[in-house]
This record gives sequence, C-alpha cells and structure tokens, in this order.
Amino acid sequence: MPFIFCIYFLKKSDSKDLKVFFVYTILLFTSIIAVITFRYIFKSYQSYILFYRFFIIAEFTLISNFFFHNIIQFRLKQTIRFLIIPFSLFSLYDYMSSINQEFSYYPLVLECLLFPIIIILFFYEKMKYSNRFPIYLSSSFWIAVGFLIFSTGNFFLFLFSKMLLQNSDNKNLYNNIYGFFTILKNILLCVGVIVSRNSAIKNEESNININLELEAFNPFNK
Repeated sequence: MPFIFCIYFLKKSDSKDLKVFFVYTILLFTSIIAVITFRYIFKSYQSYILFYRFFIIAEFTLISNFFFHNIIQFRLKQTIRFLIIPFSLFSLYDYMSSINQEFSYYPLVLECLLFPIIIILFFYEKMKYSNRFPIYLSSSFWIAVGFLIFSTGNFFLFLFSKMLLQNSDNKNLYNNIYGFFTILKNILLCVGVIVSRNSAIKNEESNININLELEAFNPFNK
C-alpha cells in the first residue's frame, strides 16, 4: 500500500525526506516479494533469514535518514546518524553469532527501542520550533506516528517472542497482534503520502494567487 500510494501521489516530489521514504517503500515492496520467493517457492530458509537481516539494517538506515532530513538542530541530526552505525554492527554481530543461523528477534527489539527515541526527538523539535502550520498537516507527522505505534506496539511482542511462539495458541496471538500494528502502520504511512500531496497542491495554488496579485499592481508602467 505505501509503495502504490507513493507511485501515485509522489511522482514530482522534490523533497529529500519523501525521496528517502519512497526508497523505503520500494524496499518494503521488494522484501514482500523476496520473502515469498525464498521461503515458499525456493524453500530456502537461510536465504530468507540473511535477506531479512539486511532488510532490517536498510529499514533502520532509511527511516533514520528520513527523520534526519526533518530535523534542524545539528546535534540531533548527528545523533540520529550515529545510531545507524551501532545498530548495523549489532545486527551483523547477532547474525554471525546466532546458533545455526536461526531467526533472531534482538535486532527488532533494538529497532523498536531506538525508533521511539528518534521520533520523540523529532516531535520535541517540531513542537518547539514549528509555528507555520499545524503539525498534523505535514507528511512527516503521520509517518512518525505510524512508526511510533508500530514500534511501541510490537516491542514487548518481539522481546518475549521465543516464549510466545512455543505453542500454536500464542503463535496465532502473536501473528494477530503483529498483523494489526503492521496494517495500522501502513495505513498511517499512506495518510502521510496523501497529506504530503495535498499540501504540495495548496502551496502551488497559494503561490499562483500571490503572483497574480503582484502582477496586477503595476502603477508605474503607464
């Protein structure tokens, strides 16, 4: 859904943050195809795990860069950029040290811990410095809310995943909770794309009106 909405609404977007977000939606769409291919067609579980580990690193890198372009303060920007390095190293180390290269939820737990920190810093700056228009009219707000809900909703789910996945009843509960927050996140991401498109149209219309008014007032031409 976010990938399709980005293709439809963000064809002429010049914003750096939305370009990064569009790359993320491409990655998300590609991951769905790759998961189906590796796990259910080729039935290569190890290839699936390897791809998913690099997907987590790429996801965290792209979303961090998205907020990097939406933050003004230099220290906050550098903090976000710095978090990419330890997260990537931890994820690679966890993959190399995992027994029989089994699927590990620790990088997901760390991701769900770091995303709320980044988003809180983002909201703090927006509330402190943004006075031009309501924050809910920006695409970054809805995208931030989507990832905040997804991260906080799945944090304890990933943290206690090994215990929850031991029997079929808990596994169904796990899938339902994860599916609910994933769908909610994708809906909010789509809302962010639509809001971005509508804001761009309003800005273009306001600029046209301003230009017309300025062109109409030329008292010295005669």
